[in-house]
Amino acid sequence: MAIAGMSGAYGQAAARPTGTPPMGWNPWNAFRTEVTEAKILAVAQALKQTGLAEAGYRFIDVDDGWWLQRNAQHRLIVRTSMFPSAVMPDGTTSLRPFVDRLHSMGLLAGLYTDIGRNACSQAWDPQSPNLPQGSVAEREIGSMDHQAQDMRLIFGAWNFDAIKVDACGLADFGPDKPAVKNGTYRALGPYIVRGQVSADQTAKVEALYASLKREIDTVRPQHDTALAICTWGEADVVRWGNRYGTSWRTSPDIEPTWKSMLANFDTAAAHPELAGPGHFNDPDMLELGNGEFDADHLDAARAHLSLWAMLNAPLILGSDITRWSPALVAVAGNREVIALDQDPLARQAVVVERNGDGEVLLKSLQDGSRAVALVNRGDAPLHLSLPTSKLGLHGSLVTRDLWTHKEQPAGAAISADLLPRQTLLLRVREASGGKRQR
Repeated sequence: MAIAGMSGAYGQAAARPTGTPPMGWNPWNAFRTEVTEAKILAVAQALKQTGLAEAGYRFIDVDDGWWLQRNAQHRLIVRTSMFPSAVMPDGTTSLRPFVDRLHSMGLLAGLYTDIGRNACSQAWDPQSPNLPQGSVAEREIGSMDHQAQDMRLIFGAWNFDAIKVDACGLADFGPDKPAVKNGTYRALGPYIVRGQVSADQTAKVEALYASLKREIDTVRPQHDTALAICTWGEADVVRWGNRYGTSWRTSPDIEPTWKSMLANFDTAAAHPELAGPGHFNDPDMLELGNGEFDADHLDAARAHLSLWAMLNAPLILGSDITRWSPALVAVAGNREVIALDQDPLARQAVVVERNGDGEVLLKSLQDGSRAVALVNRGDAPLHLSLPTSKLGLHGSLVTRDLWTHKEQPAGAAISADLLPRQTLLLRVREASGGKRQR
């Protein structure tokens, strides 16, 4: 990940995001709201010890569950049972000590909020022990009606580097919801009707994210923050997400299955024209280490990372790194694959061929070379081939397998016999090594 150190009015930061996709770790898929400061710091230390932080995985995100309530002065109160370091001598709470700790480790810090009044856990995890507490108003911990105050707190006083902004508050608290009917929450909207784009109040959704982005930039005019928009592909986000977001979710939440991974990949792959430096389609977090991408399914894990790298997608790990095998660390830490994702040209791959379970992706890189992925999406072996004449390169060509790190001359076509759920990922350059017009 390309980074640049800086210091300023808000204190010394370890490194700030630039124009390449964010890389890091988020606790949601591993722990949901059952997370603690100790668990997060243990993963942060594991990223350092395994070399994954040095490889680029530097963002440590805090997801849903961190808040206790919003007090009478509308200030967000931290759940100190989760973050003991948040207890201040004057009785207030602050995540600044936690952020400073991450920065001292050379890492970056990200936080979670919702664009509505309430968060996803309040709609989807009603049995969680870490839901906001207090009155109806005190449990409204989302950013709606508090954008300026919250962004001053998060990016100013607390000095975070990134924020993930969910949208359950706009979708899941309509007047028909049981928790709204019984008075647990106030009704809002819905501005988003899941799966019914024509029913969404898209202009209102966009306006809320646009306003939030303005408030962030007011606090941090250096534009040194990352904003992840999370409307799961709803509210026509592919039309407007790149105006405000570093990334925008194109799909529902990923699950640790091959089927879910491919479905999410397809939603992002459909819009290569939207991506570019500082703005990226986001098919959700990596499931490396979970389910069908664990240490017993390394071909699938390699394919998963290969596809995300071809998309220039954010590379956010989502499992408990402290339990990883060396083989999983080697997959996630493959510097040559990461380099595709972090290529400064930031040109997303295009699908040049799709035939049954076979798929071929082509991506242009800043140095004039090309990345090629031959993908077996199915559960049976297959043969795939791509004529080298389609690469836009000239003369003798050399291919480098980014998983085996072997080079060989290219013939008239790039071909491979692929096992089920296997992806061949190559970097192809002209043998002369000269940089040509992209």
